[in-house]
Amino acid sequence: MATPIFTIPTGTVKYPREDETTELVFGSDFAHSEYVIPMARFVFFDATGDESRSKARSIYIRLSGAFNTQLSNDYQEATGIFGSVTPGQSREGTGLITGLIGSMFDAGGTALQSSLIKSMAAGAGFLASGGQGGKSQIEFLTRKVFNSFQQLIYQGPKFRAFQLPFNMKPTSYDEAKTMRDIIQTFRIASSPRASGGTTLSDDSDNKSATEQAAFEEAKKGKSDADVADLVAGQFNVANANDIKVTGGAPLTFGYPDMCKLELILYHNDKKEISVLFKSDFCMIENVGLDYGASNKMVFLANPESVKAGDYFPSEVNMTIALRESVLVTAEYASGQNADQPGRPGKITIF
Repeated sequence: MATPIFTIPTGTVKYPREDETTELVFGSDFAHSEYVIPMARFVFFDATGDESRSKARSIYIRLSGAFNTQLSNDYQEATGIFGSVTPGQSREGTGLITGLIGSMFDAGGTALQSSLIKSMAAGAGFLASGGQGGKSQIEFLTRKVFNSFQQLIYQGPKFRAFQLPFNMKPTSYDEAKTMRDIIQTFRIASSPRASGGTTLSDDSDNKSATEQAAFEEAKKGKSDADVADLVAGQFNVANANDIKVTGGAPLTFGYPDMCKLELILYHNDKKEISVLFKSDFCMIENVGLDYGASNKMVFLANPESVKAGDYFPSEVNMTIALRESVLVTAEYASGQNADQPGRPGKITIF
């Protein structure tokens, strides 16, 4: 596939082992085959949620550490939502607020404080005209603070985010090849599609005959740039499709694939034993890869691969960041541990 400079590569998308029916399993075979292991299972779907249209194999990876999930709701602080107390401001039926300052005093108020407050009340208009209300001075003198009527305003739920670190140390050459296929699968699934037969079409069918005639008349004698500016949102169709054909640049990007995450207990012989956690559709936001450990890199090979110049890293730290596409409401959460259509179903951890 040729990659011209300053353009976007297009071509055929092919996942590792997409013609096979087996899953990609890492961390349960070979030296780990006798153990019941907690694993993360990823099932892939296309951008519309159709599993059959994604050719990616399901992935099983041994969990390397703790799993964190947080249910977040956003609140914002607001003040003065029921009004505010500002000395010098008039309120209907109350006159100057400074006339009510006495209510802040108790029997311990001094004659000096009383005198100062009265003078502030008398000069409230002057203070206000200078951009001050005298509020902070009064609060300081009385050691009391006006109520600012603070409240938390609900802003809505947030989408859940998951970050899963995996420490992959293959114990055999075959497992090293599986590790490479898993990494490649995540890289492809998280990337947008740039291929396809997308072309622009004019919207003549949606215009009245008068509007279309006026637009065609306005295009006469104008450059492509001028035509593009004639109508807001109107593309110069022929020119745009020319760019696509001659420059090889796509006019649109297709959404990346989605996935669902499950945490399971897995045995090499019994396969899946128990489901601990199920997510809804998730977007893959980030695939982070650290090759090597302790400031050194070591590679695996066998006689056959050495001949072909094929080597594999012996240790890779991979971090997958996901964001769930479904907002958790009270109704969703109440049915999350029950077998209901469209819900994850019974789970052990939330």
